[in-house]
Amino acid sequence: MSPSAPHAARPAGQLVDAAPAGGLVADWRDLAARARHANPFHGPDMLPPALRHLGGEDVRLLTVRDDAGRLALLLPVAGRRRHRRLPVRATTTWQHTQHFLGTPLVAPELGVDGWRTALERLARDGEDPWLVLTSLDADVARDVEAAAARTGRSTRRLDSLQRAVTRRDPTGAPSPDHPVDHPVDHPVDHPVDHPVDHPVDYVARQLPGKRRKELRRVWRRLDESVGGGLQVVDLAEAGHADEGVETFLRLEAAGWKGADGGAIAHHADQRAFFIGACRALHARGALSVLALLAGDGSAVAVLVDVREGDTVFTWKTAYDEQHAAHSPGLLLYVEQLRRFPDTGAALVDTCADPGHPMADRLHPDRRELVTLAVALRPGAGEWAVRTAPRLLETVDGVRHRWRARHDRRAADRTRAPTAATSASPRTTATTATTATTTATAPTTPEEARP
Repeated sequence: MSPSAPHAARPAGQLVDAAPAGGLVADWRDLAARARHANPFHGPDMLPPALRHLGGEDVRLLTVRDDAGRLALLLPVAGRRRHRRLPVRATTTWQHTQHFLGTPLVAPELGVDGWRTALERLARDGEDPWLVLTSLDADVARDVEAAAARTGRSTRRLDSLQRAVTRRDPTGAPSPDHPVDHPVDHPVDHPVDHPVDHPVDYVARQLPGKRRKELRRVWRRLDESVGGGLQVVDLAEAGHADEGVETFLRLEAAGWKGADGGAIAHHADQRAFFIGACRALHARGALSVLALLAGDGSAVAVLVDVREGDTVFTWKTAYDEQHAAHSPGLLLYVEQLRRFPDTGAALVDTCADPGHPMADRLHPDRRELVTLAVALRPGAGEWAVRTAPRLLETVDGVRHRWRARHDRRAADRTRAPTAATSASPRTTATTATTATTTATAPTTPEEARP
């Protein structure tokens, strides 16, 4: 067959140093714009500042180009890593603490042959006998499995999770059972019907009228608490992106993440990454900083969104905890979903952990994400892939038993110390009040965010 015959040329794979990736940027941006699954965490706005500030010195970019030379796959990988402390070191998808999707940037036309090229390149030029791809969309995982099977390489799925998302309703009309409500920042007691060509009200579709009425009541209470004038503003759209980002960092640091040391502002490297990524995204019009503002301009809650391709990613959220009783984070989360039709996007990805109470309630669809192990070489690679599921099950079992024992000991140390104390009317009343408050307070999305 001649070299010019269709499908004669194999895609070309490369492992390139990530630091001097400037020459890739134009091709990289082109691939990010047309990727099968949008992923800003691997895009040219967010990945370079992450590599600069979050320990990416040993990261390389796995790339594949099609037979026309166009970039068709890009994935940051790191070698010599112990995936969840397994004994055989692996090459893994490089991720960091502010990174919520591991799917590579994959061109729609990249098929099994492209992945076969990528695996062969890693086997030839990499140092490790096996590969672990984390947080990978299930359809991409199937392509990798097919490519591995063609070359006799073993694969195993080490984990699978379902993340809450909302996909755009293709009909573009509200359900007849749920007439469209007014926006949450214009509360009324009676929803008003709209023509059937009005965009879907995704909040009304998910929450019953009684719950929506309760949210309007909570909005009014919060408005009274802040002295009136409560409104929702996209600070990035209004030309105040830097101010909005700093406000988010301040609110997060003042809350529970600040108390437990997880706030971005408490770590110079994470702060530098976050600000750099936000500025790059804003310059491209891909950043939204949705803020719930009091009449005096002070922020009660902030939600940072990233728009990439056809997807809106709920990246970060924080709220002023002195107003926690009125659920400002929840109100802003609801408003974000209500504005979804106006974005023109096809998908809202919550980036939330599985089982997140508010995300699961508001977002009816699920995105399956897989952790996939692939043998790159015989011997140690095949053994690692074959035994990893059993070893991980053992490790998880030991960890679960340790935590259960630790929790029992902690509970023993905090039991009521004396009968006299436990019988105190003041203590009993306080406990009852606390229990009632806990049972009735609305659940906020921040409680279960990464």
